[in-house]
Amino acid sequence: MKYDDVVKRAKNEIGNRLQFGNRRVEYSPCDIWLNGTEINLWTYWQGWRLKDIDEKGVDILVVGQDWGCPSKNPRTMECIQKMQAGDKGVLYPSESRTDKTMQKMFKAFGEGINISCANPGMRLFFTNYSLGYRADGCSESGGMTKKLLREDSELFDCLVEALNPKIIICLGKLTFEVATGVVVKDFVKKLQIGNPCKAPFPKKPCVMVYGVAHCGARGVNNVGGEENMRKAWDIIAKEYHEMFV
Repeated sequence: MKYDDVVKRAKNEIGNRLQFGNRRVEYSPCDIWLNGTEINLWTYWQGWRLKDIDEKGVDILVVGQDWGCPSKNPRTMECIQKMQAGDKGVLYPSESRTDKTMQKMFKAFGEGINISCANPGMRLFFTNYSLGYRADGCSESGGMTKKLLREDSELFDCLVEALNPKIIICLGKLTFEVATGVVVKDFVKKLQIGNPCKAPFPKKPCVMVYGVAHCGARGVNNVGGEENMRKAWDIIAKEYHEMFV
């Protein structure tokens, strides 16, 4: 399946769900996403410029849980609409503390890697596992369950097939466990000593999936600070370079 085919299937399936979720998280249709050509709004940070994706694949697929509530991010939505209109000079506004922390983590792959640039120095693709968008009134985080994430498991498997990533990095325990089917004990304790979780992707065992903490404030604090967080990314980068560089 090609990337555009996965996007079309996602639009059809997500668009027809209308509102769905659980007691804490309610998703509603996102017109800006439906009007675009990408699998996820986060892909407008990294991935949407890779027009040869079916032929060349990607180096790293980064996977979060879900994007959040569009109406609470008006500047980002405005930038995405400009990108959709063909303005290649507009960049995804990666200005939050979480975004800046992830920028630091990617330096593990080389000081020349800059994910805030249009050309970050690697073929990167960002998406969330859940393709829903939180409705007005929902909190930006919390409430996620494996059951809710698994609503999009088939779409995620199709996406991995289309992108053919060299490795996958999952942000957070739930995302890693749903992507790999592996239940992890002491996820945070492993990361506190700098060890990322890892397991082969079930549908494509040659692709290694790594689990790291989310780059938000809570994730940083849980693993003991950015220095500890970087240790896990250093291991991932070392293994990546040993396998592919």
